Amino acid sequence: MKIPYLVILIFIIACSSGQNPDNQELSYLGQKAPGDIPEVFGREDISMKDRFDMGFTMSPDGRSMAFGVAHESDPTKTAIYLMNFVNGEWTAPSKSFLPDNVNTFFPMFDPTGSKLYFAKSTDGAPTDLWVADYSDNKATNPQLLDSVFNSSSREAGHGVSTNESFYFTSNRDDQYQCCGDVYYSEPDSEGYTTVQRVDELSSIEDEESLFLSPEGDYIIIQAWRNEFESKHDLYISFKTKVNSWTTPERLNSRINSQEIEQRPFVSPDRKYLFFSRTSVTQVDGQDSYDSDIYWVSTKSIFKPYLYNDDIDVDIRYGEPFQLNLPKDLFKDVDDPELSYQASLADNAELPEWIKFDASNLSLSGTWESKEPLTIKIMVTDSAGNSGDFRFQLESI
Repeated sequence: MKIPYLVILIFIIACSSGQNPDNQELSYLGQKAPGDIPEVFGREDISMKDRFDMGFTMSPDGRSMAFGVAHESDPTKTAIYLMNFVNGEWTAPSKSFLPDNVNTFFPMFDPTGSKLYFAKSTDGAPTDLWVADYSDNKATNPQLLDSVFNSSSREAGHGVSTNESFYFTSNRDDQYQCCGDVYYSEPDSEGYTTVQRVDELSSIEDEESLFLSPEGDYIIIQAWRNEFESKHDLYISFKTKVNSWTTPERLNSRINSQEIEQRPFVSPDRKYLFFSRTSVTQVDGQDSYDSDIYWVSTKSIFKPYLYNDDIDVDIRYGEPFQLNLPKDLFKDVDDPELSYQASLADNAELPEWIKFDASNLSLSGTWESKEPLTIKIMVTDSAGNSGDFRFQLESI
C-alpha cells in the first residue's frame, strides 16, 4: 500500500487534539528531569535490568509512550509495548494494543498522533516499514508500506514531518549491503512514488536509525563513523534556508559514550532527548548485551547553526560601505534570542574603521585595507552554546 496521504495544514495541526501546546507540562513517569548527563528512564517500567529495551517514542500530546523490547533467541518476545496516561497515572506496559505484535521494532508516532510507524520482520526476512492507525490508545489496521519504501534489504529508522517529508534508513545500496544510508521521499499528486539517498546525511559507514523533527528542521542520526574510538554514535544536522542539510555533528561525549548509542527521539516539548544505550560485557566467555533507554536535556544539543549565508556587497577602497547580514543568518531550534559579536578570524578586534551593529547585524565604515579581511561573526544562545561564521571581504 501507499502511505496514507496526509493533507494537513499547519494551523490544523496546531489545533489538533494530537498536538501538545508548548506551555503544557508533560508527565515523565514522575522522574526528576535530567540535566546534561544522561540518566536511565523508567527503570521500574521501561528500562528493565537484564532486558534489551530499545527505541522510544511519545505521542504528540504526551499521553502515550511506546518502546521496543528485543529478544534474540525468541522472536515472539520481541515486540512494541505501550503505556498511556489515564486519570493522572501511567498504565502498565502492554503489547496487546497492536495486532500481530511480534518481531516489531522502532515505534514512531507521526506529528498528528493518528499514525504509528514501526519496523517489522516477517518469517525471518529483513525488517520492513509498517504503519497503523492510532486512536483511543490502540493501533489498528497495520499495513506494510509500499515497495517504494521497502526493498529486499533491511529498512529501519523512519520519521515523517508535518509537510509530509518521509525519511528512513535502508541497506538497499548493493555496493554497501552491510551498511544503511538515509533516504527520503516527498509526495506528489500520486503520493509517494520515488525515494532518494540523502548524500549529505549518508556515508560509506552505517546510518542505522534516525529522528526527524516534526517541522523537518533538524534530524538526529545514529551512525557508525569510527570516530573517538566509539561505536554507533548520535549526530545532529539542521536544514538550511536552501533546503540543504548541515554536516552532521557528533553530539557531546556525555551522550556518546564508548557503548552503542542508538534510536534517538526528542520529546514533544523539545526539552529532552531519549535514546538507547547498549553495552556489551563478557559472561562466561560470551558477549552479553544489555540495552536501556536514557534521557538527557536538549539544552546542550540545540546549538545555533548557520541558516542563511547569502551575503552580497560591493566594497570600494576609500569609500563608505554598509553590509547588512541576513536577519536569519543563524537559527536555534529552541532559542530565538541570540547574541552576536564580530572580530577578525584570529579573534583580534575589528579595525577601528569597521563598526559592527549587533542588534541589526550590520557592518559599516570606510574601507581602508588594500588586503582582504576575514571577518568572524560569533553567535551565542542563552544556554551558552555558540557557533561562528567566517567570510572574506575585500575592496574592488
